[in-house]
Amino acid sequence: MKKLLSTTALAALSSLALAQNQQPRNLIMYIGDGFGISAKTAARMSLGQGTPGKRFTDDANFHILALDKLQYNGTLTTHSLNSWITDSGPGASAYACGKPGKLDNEAISFNVGTGESVESILEKAKKQGYAVGLVTTTRVTHATPATFGSHIWFRDLEDYIAAQYISSSQTQYEAIFNDPASLIKPYNPSRDWQLPAPKDSVEIDVILGGGARHFLPKSFNDTIKDAAGNPVLDAAGIVVRQTGKRADSVNLVALAQQRGYVYVNSRDALLNLDTTQFTPTNNKKVIGLFNASHVNYEQDRQMDAPWEPSLPEMTEMAIKILKAKGGSKGFFLLVEGGRIDHLEHANSGGITVVPSSPNNLYVVDADKRSYKGGGEVIYGATPTTPRHDSIYGSDYLIKEVLAFDYSVAQGRKLLGETNSKTLIFSSSDHECGGTAIVGLHDQNDAQNNGTMIRTYAMGPRQNGNGASSSGAATTTTVANPAGTQRGDIDFGTTSPNGWYPNYTTYTFQGRPELWPRVDTAGRRIVVSYASNPITNGNGAKAGGTPGNHTPMDVWVGAEDNAGGTYAGQIAGHGQLDNTYLTHIMAEFLTVDPTGLKPITMPDAFGNLELFPNPASGQAHMKLTLAGKTAVHITLTSISGQVVAELDNAVRNAGVHILSFSTAHLASGVYLVNVSATQGKITKKLIVQH
Repeated sequence: MKKLLSTTALAALSSLALAQNQQPRNLIMYIGDGFGISAKTAARMSLGQGTPGKRFTDDANFHILALDKLQYNGTLTTHSLNSWITDSGPGASAYACGKPGKLDNEAISFNVGTGESVESILEKAKKQGYAVGLVTTTRVTHATPATFGSHIWFRDLEDYIAAQYISSSQTQYEAIFNDPASLIKPYNPSRDWQLPAPKDSVEIDVILGGGARHFLPKSFNDTIKDAAGNPVLDAAGIVVRQTGKRADSVNLVALAQQRGYVYVNSRDALLNLDTTQFTPTNNKKVIGLFNASHVNYEQDRQMDAPWEPSLPEMTEMAIKILKAKGGSKGFFLLVEGGRIDHLEHANSGGITVVPSSPNNLYVVDADKRSYKGGGEVIYGATPTTPRHDSIYGSDYLIKEVLAFDYSVAQGRKLLGETNSKTLIFSSSDHECGGTAIVGLHDQNDAQNNGTMIRTYAMGPRQNGNGASSSGAATTTTVANPAGTQRGDIDFGTTSPNGWYPNYTTYTFQGRPELWPRVDTAGRRIVVSYASNPITNGNGAKAGGTPGNHTPMDVWVGAEDNAGGTYAGQIAGHGQLDNTYLTHIMAEFLTVDPTGLKPITMPDAFGNLELFPNPASGQAHMKLTLAGKTAVHITLTSISGQVVAELDNAVRNAGVHILSFSTAHLASGVYLVNVSATQGKITKKLIVQH
């Protein structure tokens, strides 16, 4: 590393000490797509919430979910710029970009009114030297992850989103469309856009999820391989493959590998990655694509596709790799539990499709065994798969939420570290389906209503009042309480601990999981949906997505290991808008808050100007300080690697002019960083020869 200003050896040692003592900052934003309070409650209740020992806040294990343990809670509105009901594009853009991310439906961090891309917190973090990553159970090019790492007017242009992901310059972007294999070459800017300006010089260090079809050529078969490079076989002994569908027939996976990405497509390959190969100073990154489309629902993954990694496993590996890449700086990570939304769209466990003439019809399907394949099988057609023997729609939903929760638990492990600062947010882009818990299955039909769905336990009864012939407990008009006993004992169902869900536990790939009991004592959760074709005005005729997003507020939880300095900002302010979180993220990461925070940063201590900019041989800094302070000035690459130490001294209030040579620097974008105890100022410097 060459110094561009003469400094003393003592100053250099002081600078080194500052770098060594800097604590990494880690920020994880969890988004449960479509995730409302009811789905969270269902997962908690399935684990035993309300049973003995878990009824009160001061009981051990009352906070069963990792989500329950997040110390600060609030609620957020979710409406987009042009609709009271948002879709995932602007719903997630609000978190990715703050107030400028309040956008029209289906836009991806792109303002269709002005025609401009809106810089995301991930991009800002990367430009400040943080490692950055995206993890999801959907296609990685789907709306929610796309808002953090790409910009486009319409969310369904996923081939272009994939191209943006692996490009950090216009040259790299054009090379995709000029590839020799391209069926649409040459590059046409009016058709193919340019690389959006905020993405320039931003490399995404970790990309994990589904969506291989948008990275692989049309009809290309990608063999799933384990860590040793051997083909993975399914239960029938057939090699597992995933097929591409890029219309231009360009292999983005191969290009990504040329650009420093390590490619994995199986659970075994991911979990056995040597994380020591990823360092802050090299160009190695990882892209893991585990399904042509979305990864399997967690329920189906456990039964039929165990070669795919779970969401908590992807999260765990992403954290390890990003810690290695981020070094002393830290990382930003987006984790999406994306398929909660898909199950709710499908009204899984609530309705199904039956044949009818002239149109197939939706009918209520509550408390019946689920069709194999989960949500997809009831989209717009009669199911073609058989029903499970013992799996229900609510089981699909609960398993998806549990996988999301186990991922939050992975992030919470960082809160115990004393050598780093960590901030965690968890929320949703919107609610979906009007999801509700309507009761528990009751095989004995104790309420005698014919549905075998029961809402609550029987009240007290008096000795001598048995059950009716139907099994329903009789009431009494005797006022004397002598001989009374608790309800639900010997009245059709014996429930000495109350009327709570009753599931069997088992272990799968090292984590506890739930299995619904189907015997007479089984009390599994039954869900229903307010948003469905029968009640939302779409009629009973089958066609399209059964359920829809709703405008309901969503829950947000937060925690940090900085005494609540950042997470605590969601408390005490009443109802919040979803754009509110991003300014807290910007403050925690000390990134440029422009466009993210509506108020001035409280630690502003001065001003920095650079001229000429672009510079060729000589550059000058005009540093204006409000008061006497120690400043440490560095020149870094756009990815955060230190190129030179420019100054390390105590300076008085006033204007300071500092000059340095840029003659030997390669043309490109650099960052001048001024750090002081009061905060940090960063400006871009373009070197152009």
